[in-house]
Amino acid sequence: MKRKYYRKIFPLLFVLCTTFMFSLGAASSWAIPDYAEKTKQGCKICHIKDQGGDISNTGIEYAASGYVWPPSGGYRVLGPTRKSIRFFIGALHIVAAFLWFGTILYVHIILRPGYAARGLPRSEVALGLVSMAIVGVTGLLLTISKIRSLSVLYESIWGTMLSIKIFFYCVMVLTAFFVVLFIGPKLKRGGKKAEPPAGGVFDPVTLSAFDGKEGRPAYIANKGNVYDVTSMKLWKGGIHMKHLTGSDLTNALPKAPHGPEKLEGLKLVGTYNAELKPPKTFEQKAFYFIAYMNLTIVFLVLFVIAYWRWGI
Repeated sequence: MKRKYYRKIFPLLFVLCTTFMFSLGAASSWAIPDYAEKTKQGCKICHIKDQGGDISNTGIEYAASGYVWPPSGGYRVLGPTRKSIRFFIGALHIVAAFLWFGTILYVHIILRPGYAARGLPRSEVALGLVSMAIVGVTGLLLTISKIRSLSVLYESIWGTMLSIKIFFYCVMVLTAFFVVLFIGPKLKRGGKKAEPPAGGVFDPVTLSAFDGKEGRPAYIANKGNVYDVTSMKLWKGGIHMKHLTGSDLTNALPKAPHGPEKLEGLKLVGTYNAELKPPKTFEQKAFYFIAYMNLTIVFLVLFVIAYWRWGI
């Protein structure tokens, strides 16, 4: 199987596996005798029948209040039609969250943030923004359908967990817009910012910026030295024959019809180290920080959901 096929199919499998794991958290909960012991109430207080099963309005409020007895109130009890509508909104909410979190996990763990350090891919940006918008709108509708009073958000464990989720969502949205609107464009421009290195030692990325285009100087490297060919007519536009400026021509020069004597008299502007990595810019450092912060928030949200579902 070809490598390209793996690159296409793996993201889909990753998202599907993530979806399956998330769906486990959405499974139905079951009433247990511990609730009766905790509340000192009979089963029929929260259930329509003594045998359990469907829960009454009191049971709904008890579950929504974080299993605190008596229920603190402030929760909505929906009829069958509205419950069905809420179900479809909730399904859309979960799917969008799966796509959003699945993309973050795949990009940050498998691909690593470095692949976007020179510019954000449009496909990931579009998927992330659309998913965030759907999660926000559906989350708001689900919250409105669940509570009647904002006091629920700080008077119950259930509300506290929801408030934490909302806080994390707002942080991720704000940082996402900051990256897209401010960091992303600077990362792209930074990839072609022709600035000589402080120590005079060029790395492959730094040298590539001196491509002779859009008013930038034209540099080439040969046997560890970097030369300025900006003023040479043969290198006009950053290209000579099939050779490009901003690159190491050590292996290409022996195949040329002339020798290294053509480099004599050119201005020596520095040395070249192919194994040297360029220092990170402020924008790149900010991007890495936000990327790993969002990855941490994803796991915190998953922990909150787990506690919300099984810890209360």
